[in-house]
Amino acid sequence: MREEPENSRNFDVIGNSAADGQPTGCERETATGPANEAEKVLGRLVCSEAGHDREALLVIVGVADDNRVLLADGKLRRIEKPKKKKLRHIAVTEYFSGELNKKLLSKSPVQDAELRRFIAECRKSMGENTTGKEE
Repeated sequence: MREEPENSRNFDVIGNSAADGQPTGCERETATGPANEAEKVLGRLVCSEAGHDREALLVIVGVADDNRVLLADGKLRRIEKPKKKKLRHIAVTEYFSGELNKKLLSKSPVQDAELRRFIAECRKSMGENTTGKEE
């Protein structure tokens, strides 16, 4: 069986502060962050690089094993039935939701609307068109 190369994805830096001191839904990473691996990745925005959902923005809602994470977007992939995807098939972005992270870690219910809102805020920060229509 072919041996998989070590994954070079890096999840090690996350922050929770906005420029004005108030936390926002869509935050960029800073130099401080949680210590444990699950704390570092839950609530992180990623972009799919392979499969039918290529170039889709998704949120990490769980860790399946060392090489896979569970992803949801609140529309096609609901929080109740997340997509299991290998780390090498996703591109990790610098966007992170501290609010989603806390809820996912504490096993509190997360609504699909929260995921959609977070993704829309991040698209707006990136300067992408959120309506799906050409401008």
